[in-house]
Amino acid sequence: MSNEKKGKDLLIGAVVGGLLGAATALLFAPKSGRELRSDIAEQAQVVSDKTVQIASNVSQKTQEVAKTVSTTTTELYGKAKDTAVNVVDTVRSWKEPKSDEEPDSSVEEVSEAAEDLVILGNR
Repeated sequence: MSNEKKGKDLLIGAVVGGLLGAATALLFAPKSGRELRSDIAEQAQVVSDKTVQIASNVSQKTQEVAKTVSTTTTELYGKAKDTAVNVVDTVRSWKEPKSDEEPDSSVEEVSEAAEDLVILGNR
């Protein structure tokens, strides 16, 4: 089992054991029916409040994680998009001959760029 699963099982066991222990203590305590019902109602309210608090904390943490993941994904998307635009612009610039050069020079530039890419790929 993973440590997370063991920790979760331990937490569940502790909560269930605590509830059973509290219920047993209340039922075997020498109190009148009215006092016992009052104590049970108070304990039920305490458990309810703690449950709401834990659920709120879990919800807040989940929202924080989701926001972080969303921000990271947006940043990565932006970087990938910028890189793709730069690649497209570079390839297009290879196809267009410059006005002061001969048209054949763009073919030479593409060949040189391809050689550079091969050299970079072998590093």
